[in-house]
Parts: sequence; C-alpha cells; structure tokens
Amino acid sequence: MPLQYITNPELKIEDVAALRNAVGWETRAEKLKKIIGFTYMTVACFDGDHLIGFVDVISDGVDDALVRNLIVHPSYQRRGIALVLLKRVIEKIKADQVKTINVLFEPELIELYHKAGFSIIQGGIIDNEAEEF
Repeated sequence: MPLQYITNPELKIEDVAALRNAVGWETRAEKLKKIIGFTYMTVACFDGDHLIGFVDVISDGVDDALVRNLIVHPSYQRRGIALVLLKRVIEKIKADQVKTINVLFEPELIELYHKAGFSIIQGGIIDNEAEEF
C-alpha cells in the first residue's frame, strides 16, 4: 500500500506523542492537546493506519508562517517523506499568499531545507522550557 499524505487530518494525541518519542523527543502529550487541531495547518503521512510523518505550521495567514515539528519515524527516514511533507505545506502557504515561511532546525538538516527551497540565514532561540528558573 502506498504512503498517504493527508492535510489537516484528525489525529490522535497518543499517535503524535508516540511519533515524537520514536525520534527521541519528549512526548509532550498534555501540551499536544492544546496544539493538535489548533494550528494553521498540519500534514501527516500514514502507512496504512500508522502515523509515520508529521509537520505543522502556525501562521497569521498574512505575513509569516512557521513550520514546526517536522517528524518522520526513524524506520521511514531517508525516503523523501520529510521533503514531501515540507513541499505540501510550502505549496499551501504560497497559495494562501503568506509573505514568508520560516523554520528553525538543527545544522545537520541544512541539506533537507535547501532542497525544500529555504534560504539559510542566521537566527536565535530562547527555549524557556530548557532554562532552569
């Protein structure tokens, strides 16, 4: 069965949490309840009923869109799934005429984001959850 890519699917919190866990991220299950279904858009990749890829976007719908949480299950990585997920969100954001598309990523992913059409610039981030208060 071919992989299915679905825009704005109904997702189970536990499936997204399990996918996050599979790549070594915190599951954030409680916080996902506030996120899933409440972003500008989501694209998911399924192998049958199994969620194996995910990306979401937050946006004001006019000036800026931020691509977040691009995840592909380790068993499916290096097959072009992440690039398809990115291209689908980029296509929709462009169609909606949002001015810029932004993304934060780790340096080892620079090639992927170049392939997707991103210009690489400098940036910074403060992770409030990583800081000790």
